[in-house]
Amino acid sequence: MDYKKGIIVLLVILTAGCSVLRKTADEADSEPQTVGEVEPVTLTGFKATGNEPFWALEIEFDNLLKFTSLTEEFPEFTFPATGPERVDGLSFVRYSARTYNANTVVEISREECIDTMKGNRFPYRVSLSLKRTRDDDFTVFRGCGQYLGRYRLNDIWVLEKIDGEAVDIPESRQKPTMEVDLAGMTISGYGGCNRYHGKAGLVNNTLVTGNIMSTKMACLDTQEVENRFLKTISSQTLEFEIDEEGLRMTDGETELFFTRAE
Repeated sequence: MDYKKGIIVLLVILTAGCSVLRKTADEADSEPQTVGEVEPVTLTGFKATGNEPFWALEIEFDNLLKFTSLTEEFPEFTFPATGPERVDGLSFVRYSARTYNANTVVEISREECIDTMKGNRFPYRVSLSLKRTRDDDFTVFRGCGQYLGRYRLNDIWVLEKIDGEAVDIPESRQKPTMEVDLAGMTISGYGGCNRYHGKAGLVNNTLVTGNIMSTKMACLDTQEVENRFLKTISSQTLEFEIDEEGLRMTDGETELFFTRAE
């Protein structure tokens, strides 16, 4: 998709028929935003591997699972999967898939995983259960995984700095967070006082967001930080960069710096 056209199309879709809604803390956010037909992410976004025996799994964001291994029983399988089922947000997700000759369940938990062969560290632990139609029991493969390239944005992030200055949050409160769910095309989190959520989608190396909906609690000690944060991520085209230190994101005026949630 042409970059400029992609941004324009996604912005129109994300903002059509929407307005900024701020509700009271006691009132549930029950009305979903209308987003129309947004182009889904379709490239491989997650890869996992394991050893003894070696196996590999690739997950595409249109829910296609590709599994290979060095075993005679399970050399290669491709599944059109349902999911992800979010058991605990992005901290634990599950994919289920079935074909005429096999079925599988993939569970991805957000906890540090150390590769048993080389000792490399990964942010996700993966369990894959696989059974052919003629088998009585599942064979379980365990290993480590991570999101790839720009899809590393798919995570839970903690806001540390705004324009290079540490966020001023009392110790009694949590720092603002942002959970980016690329498969569900949403962002959500905690602004420092209120919970928020909105629509979002990738266009090349930018995250295009729709209007942000949030609760409406008054917190004088964190209101300034929350207002700057939500203004920066609401209805914007956000450039971002991810490195070992964390995530840097900007709307062209304000720069946000995040670290991954523990």
